[in-house]
Amino acid sequence: MRGGIDHLMINASNFEAAVRFYSWLMPNLGYPNVENYDQPERMIGFWGDFGSLWVMRARDRNENFDKTRIGLREIAFRVPRRAQIDELAREISSHGGRILDPPREYDYRPGYYAVFFTDPDGIKLEIVNYPD
Repeated sequence: MRGGIDHLMINASNFEAAVRFYSWLMPNLGYPNVENYDQPERMIGFWGDFGSLWVMRARDRNENFDKTRIGLREIAFRVPRRAQIDELAREISSHGGRILDPPREYDYRPGYYAVFFTDPDGIKLEIVNYPD
């Protein structure tokens, strides 16, 4: 058995906007399957071979995400091709996200190529590619 993170769950202030955004993003990152539940809370999950990401409606929808608070700071998704990062980066804004740092190489490790952006609630996301 291989260890790893099985699933992540995020709360969205605008559930409908988050569903539209992640319904576009997650299949493009290798999470093609979708499940919806109404009980015990309304949620939607996107899953694939490497785990899942679930979106739920936040109870307190007046607070904005802040990466410097205790809790989640960023979610990074690794993809197999650099070109995939460029393709997705061109579409992020039209799906409700916001580019923070455009696609380019970063000095984190050799060949590290990434785009940094937010979802509709400002949760910081990253799509990255680097050689093994």
